[in-house]
Amino acid sequence: MSDRATGTLRLDCLGSGNAFSHGQYWSGFLLDGRILLDCPPQTLAHLHKLDVTVDALDLVLLTHQHADHILGMDLLLLEATAGESRRQDSSTRIVGPPGIYDRVRGIVGGSSRLPDRSDVRLPWSEQAGETRIDVRVADGGGDIGIECVEVDHVPQFTSLGYRIRVGGKLVAYTGDTKICDAVYELADGADLLIAECGGGPPHMDWPDIFALREALPTSTAMLITHYDRRRAPDVSAIDGLTLAEDFASYEV
Repeated sequence: MSDRATGTLRLDCLGSGNAFSHGQYWSGFLLDGRILLDCPPQTLAHLHKLDVTVDALDLVLLTHQHADHILGMDLLLLEATAGESRRQDSSTRIVGPPGIYDRVRGIVGGSSRLPDRSDVRLPWSEQAGETRIDVRVADGGGDIGIECVEVDHVPQFTSLGYRIRVGGKLVAYTGDTKICDAVYELADGADLLIAECGGGPPHMDWPDIFALREALPTSTAMLITHYDRRRAPDVSAIDGLTLAEDFASYEV
């Protein structure tokens, strides 16, 4: 949640690992207590650890169809439609690339926990790259501006990164991608870039991260996620570069 006195946003790390885990939870984040960045398998349990209920979520941003980024949607939808914090008078908007609704339907099966795309409780919006979305929030939490940027991950489907404007800050999130021009587009003017480092194509690798850090201004902090901690270098001496850690909280 944002702190108006200090002008900061809170970012909670729900997980920092890649699909193979190696003891880390799968990568995902909660921004400002109400914006979910991907929905890895452990999402619902980790939201409960933060005392965040599903009805507090204004927005879910899904980057692509791979399981480590969306498998948590099944139980998140169950809680949203049938749990103690089910949606009634307000909505959680779900945004993702083309095909994401059908991919989640394949996970959930025929259950009614995944309503129609237009259901007012959980409206879905599939976006291509280079589109903008404004999310109006009625409860005073502050409106959210989203820019969708197509990144270069795998050829089988579209993958998105996001630029999120909230609380006077700009947070960029790469999702999964190789190093490409879109990563620099995402980072442009951002207060924080959350960047993946999956270990080489179809992901970025550490030389890409170091080159990116050198190219970006010091005003853009970098938080690295989706990495294998067994082969992660020591970055403690590099200003503006931090490795995300499971359950850690950060100020933006």
